[in-house]
Amino acid sequence: MKGGTTDVVLDCRWLPLWGAGRVTELLLRGLAEDPPPGSWTLWGPAAVEDLAWHGARVARDDRDPRDAFAQRAWLDVPPARLTVFLHQQRPLRRLPSVTLVYDTIQLRWGGTPLERSLRGAFLRRSAAVSDTVVTISEHSRACVVRDLGVAPGDVVVLPNPLDTVAADGLLERRRRSSAADPYALFLGRFAPHKNLDRLVAAFEQTEFRRRGGRLVLAGGTPEEARALAPATTEAIEVRTHTADPGPVDDLLAGALFVVQPSLEEGLGLPVVEALGAGVPVCVSDGGALPEVVAGVDGVAPPFPATSVPAMVAALDRVAAEAASGGRDYEDQLAEAARRRFATVPDYARRFRGVVERSLAAVG
Repeated sequence: MKGGTTDVVLDCRWLPLWGAGRVTELLLRGLAEDPPPGSWTLWGPAAVEDLAWHGARVARDDRDPRDAFAQRAWLDVPPARLTVFLHQQRPLRRLPSVTLVYDTIQLRWGGTPLERSLRGAFLRRSAAVSDTVVTISEHSRACVVRDLGVAPGDVVVLPNPLDTVAADGLLERRRRSSAADPYALFLGRFAPHKNLDRLVAAFEQTEFRRRGGRLVLAGGTPEEARALAPATTEAIEVRTHTADPGPVDDLLAGALFVVQPSLEEGLGLPVVEALGAGVPVCVSDGGALPEVVAGVDGVAPPFPATSVPAMVAALDRVAAEAASGGRDYEDQLAEAARRRFATVPDYARRFRGVVERSLAAVG
């Protein structure tokens, strides 16, 4: 600490929100297992207190980090030698910083052309005021370089880790569960790039559906669910997002398989978490999804995201494999996932390395 200033401020304000909140939680857990040197301030809501390690200071902030397009916190960033923003939607102040940019999907999907143009301007400024950009896949790295004009050497790829503790718990629950009510599970926002219209159309044409299989779509907002409702049928259940992880765990524990049909994904965290728990997955070729499942034995090849017939065939193939493979098949997937994905402690150590190099550059 120099002159009373914290070495690192870690922006934890996204902790209750979506995938960014999950990544924030996992990073905090990993850092707590092996606390980093120097002085750290954890800036975020009350839940941060439960994840802070001895010696870390908490700067309480319960406001929504998205307020005023993230600019309401412009003057409230705690002073530090280096600030680590765990989401690209951050105050656009120029200060020594590392910023986690998950993807640039929003520049291609959703909203009007004007809205997408404004998003692009925001993201380019967010990257420009950062000393280092961290992202979650090689696909996202290429997009950050292309779309935001970031030099390749200023982008670090740190894929999201596998929470083996949660995965082991889910795997054990699956061993005790019954497949009497088989369903395919989609987890995530009901956004345009998630390709749910084609998924619904493909599911209705599957042998899996004709034999009584169901499709559960979980994770969208109530507004997204209302927009999706006209396309659904009696065999399709829609569940909206909840901050409580319990219902999601319940769905994963009982699913026959997980389907991710996206036109583009920056990574696909539900796929990582499903495989870690031994849940078979059926994924498209959108964005980073082929990258995520590459080298995981037992995963079916990705299907073309824009082809409904190919999606029908893939859904039926994975449904049949999941139904016949049994527990040995699920154990094989879980073991392959542990070889493929970083653990939470490994992820935290790699993130610490990025922070320490950035601190050294600040001087």
